[in-house]
Amino acid sequence: MKENIIEFEKFEWQYGNNANFKILINDLKIKKGSFIGVIGPTGAGKTSFCYSIMGVIPHLQTGEMKGSVRIGGVETKNSSLSMLSRKVGLILQNPLSQMSGAGLNVEEEIAFGLENLGYPRSEMEKKIKEIIKLFELKEHAHRSPFELSGGQQQKVAIASVLVLEPDIIVLDEPTGYLDPLSTEIIFNLVKKLNKKGKTIIFVSHKFEYLNKLCDEILLMNEGSIVKKGSPEEIFTNIPLLKKNYLGIPEITSLFNRLKKAGKWNKEFTASVEKAEKYLKEEFPWMR
Repeated sequence: MKENIIEFEKFEWQYGNNANFKILINDLKIKKGSFIGVIGPTGAGKTSFCYSIMGVIPHLQTGEMKGSVRIGGVETKNSSLSMLSRKVGLILQNPLSQMSGAGLNVEEEIAFGLENLGYPRSEMEKKIKEIIKLFELKEHAHRSPFELSGGQQQKVAIASVLVLEPDIIVLDEPTGYLDPLSTEIIFNLVKKLNKKGKTIIFVSHKFEYLNKLCDEILLMNEGSIVKKGSPEEIFTNIPLLKKNYLGIPEITSLFNRLKKAGKWNKEFTASVEKAEKYLKEEFPWMR
């Protein structure tokens, strides 16, 4: 059985400048190697949840913390950010907000974190070469990251984090500014990293990708986890999604319309593959 790599216990965070909003997570355990999707309406506390895993909360935010968050058995409040950055990598929505600007090209941008941690040059060069190959950035290695497309910049941002080899990768709406092709590339890349054993926490409103790739979904609202379950369990629960001000996945909506029309009385699915199978079984003429 895989060990727990992230553990929240009676965790409470009260922002110093907002007495009306708290993050409350009583008991949450995430196993090593999991792919967890996080959804919720604007202001649900998703970014704060990410910051609490990274250690930005409590180290860089003003407020009061109770309970504990443990990363690999180490409490974040008792660890330094530099130590946590070796365990957890954080990817934000806008890649430009993560560019150091210290490097003239992609190679130097990726090297920035390694230099700060004092890696020997020979080891740095090896790591950079490997990560550029993994992210298919070789043809852009000597270009300024600010000259690249949004999708390419996001790949550089992720590569800059991954080169430090964190066990956990937290992504907070990393495809929010990207076109469909770049979005597909980023999700597939992250899935590849998950298959290599990385634990993924992925905040997104793009339910079709989360449904296809995640092991579990956390639905957040008003600073708490409202529901934890499989993608199928969450994305086919129309009352739950509506109650929490979320859209309905297109496939779920299709089955709901069929049900209302009296043409479907079986279970729903949010999966394209399962939908195709179900519909062909029910309506042979679609084969």
